[in-house]
Amino acid sequence: MLRAYREAAGLSRPQLAQALGCQPGWIEKLETAQKPPSEQSADDLDVFFKTSARAFWHMWREIKREGKHLAAPPGFSRYAEIETGCVAMRSFEASTVPGLLQTPAYARAVMSSGLPLDALEDRVSARMARQELLTRDNAPRMWFVLDESALRRPVGGPKVMDEQLTKLVETATTNPRIEIRALPFTSVTYAALDGSFKVLSLPGGVDLAYHEAPEISHLIEDGTTVAEYRVRFDLVMGESLPTHESHEMIKRIQEGYT
Repeated sequence: MLRAYREAAGLSRPQLAQALGCQPGWIEKLETAQKPPSEQSADDLDVFFKTSARAFWHMWREIKREGKHLAAPPGFSRYAEIETGCVAMRSFEASTVPGLLQTPAYARAVMSSGLPLDALEDRVSARMARQELLTRDNAPRMWFVLDESALRRPVGGPKVMDEQLTKLVETATTNPRIEIRALPFTSVTYAALDGSFKVLSLPGGVDLAYHEAPEISHLIEDGTTVAEYRVRFDLVMGESLPTHESHEMIKRIQEGYT
């Protein structure tokens, strides 16, 4: 997140360090998750970049609360807790295969930028552990709609993509509680233009939404807003290819990697 703000401001690490009165090496360690931020540094970054809703401070608080040096986007820790108790999930993915469906090699390629090896493997292991949700006895009903760009983006290279696309088809055809569809480039709906999102259904009939943005992701509990996300998912579902045609598209794309 810090790197995204810095690059958007057109600043090098030395330039940002000079503006904050610190060493460039300190900026590098924050950006590569080698060093946890302090509360004061989080406040300083919020002031410098004029972030909304104290974004860096909230990230610092979640890192401290979880006792981790690896930062998840604000809101994700709570989302992950709620995810384990959901009875249904509707997920639209705009740019990559969703974490719950990723292979270890694909996850490693997605998360490899700027992370030391031990931190990367910790993250990959954590992501694979989340996938237990798919096969447990009381697994939730899940609908996934993947934008065609997520299927075609060559994350990790041909071998990784071949394995990943194979897993998508196998999961969709062997797990009766999971449906995977593709949203082709020819389908255009405003609902797919604002990034990835999920709608979780909890016991008791309560729904929550989770919106994934490049800088900050957040959990949404307001009933009116959640209803809008349900409508958005219905729109992308309606524009997606039928199940069989979706699987055939995935197989055709996979042929380009074999």
